Amino acid sequence: MEKIELQSNGGQKLAAVLIGTLGSGLLFSASLAVPLIGFVSAFLAPVPLGLARIKGGSAVAGFSALLTTLLLAVLFSPPVGAWYAVQCGLIGLMVPELALKGLRPSRTILWTTATCVTLTAVLVTVFSFTSGVNPQLFAQKEISDGINQAIKLYEQQSGLSAQDLEMLKQGMQTVGQIMSRIYPALATINLGLISAVTLLLFMRTAAKYALAINLAPFREFRTPDLLVWLLIIAGFAMLAPVALINTPALNILTVLSVLYFMQGLAVLLTICERSSFAATLKILLGVLLLTQPYLTVIVTVLGIFDYWGDFRTPRITQDENL
Repeated sequence: MEKIELQSNGGQKLAAVLIGTLGSGLLFSASLAVPLIGFVSAFLAPVPLGLARIKGGSAVAGFSALLTTLLLAVLFSPPVGAWYAVQCGLIGLMVPELALKGLRPSRTILWTTATCVTLTAVLVTVFSFTSGVNPQLFAQKEISDGINQAIKLYEQQSGLSAQDLEMLKQGMQTVGQIMSRIYPALATINLGLISAVTLLLFMRTAAKYALAINLAPFREFRTPDLLVWLLIIAGFAMLAPVALINTPALNILTVLSVLYFMQGLAVLLTICERSSFAATLKILLGVLLLTQPYLTVIVTVLGIFDYWGDFRTPRITQDENL
């Protein structure tokens, strides 16, 4: 009886390893090989590791991530394996562990993203010293090549006039210049989005297996209070005429703007839920944000001033005090 149980347990762990390794490896490989589908699969690549964690435990999930990293390093190249490790492997391991320890969803995403960004910075620094490649020049070249390829596609397939095409070129080149300055912030935001998608899908999977995790709603999302002072300092640093100062400040502002947009959105959702027409107001809010992008600035400002206004705390009127 005990032997059969051990064999069953061993088979379950083997299945968990296969799920984590093949699932995560194939999804990440698709992100490298398939242009459109790959964009989506990159966000899903850490998810199988969460399932491996549920079925086999932490050691099995860790072994799956390590095995996938080695396979990708052999099949593609060592940098690809390292890229998987910091973008997908670490996220696929940290998100389930932090969620199962009862950490709030927002804290899980923030801690996972911060760890991935730190490890990425270390690996990029080591790579630049060992290979002699300048990360800044490499990133600028990749962005420039991507912009040039997009321009060529428009030239070949679009029916735009010469004047419209020239305006498009100038616009895309401007975007490329901005991306060349804020690519660290864009990479950080990308890691945060992957962590959020991984957590969302893990929470759904954990619910099916009746696992206890913190299901704090998004409307409770709040950034640490000290970040508002970092935002103010970065804003003043943007006034410096030195790129060595204003470029890091711009990256910090970009990341913090996303965080405060999320906080502003959480404030609006809280206000919506206090109404008897909550569902209708949420739909209306989503439509407005999709059709009127400038409203994102207003939502972000609302998130910043939530530090002082505390808009989600119900106000006690004088009549209620009486």
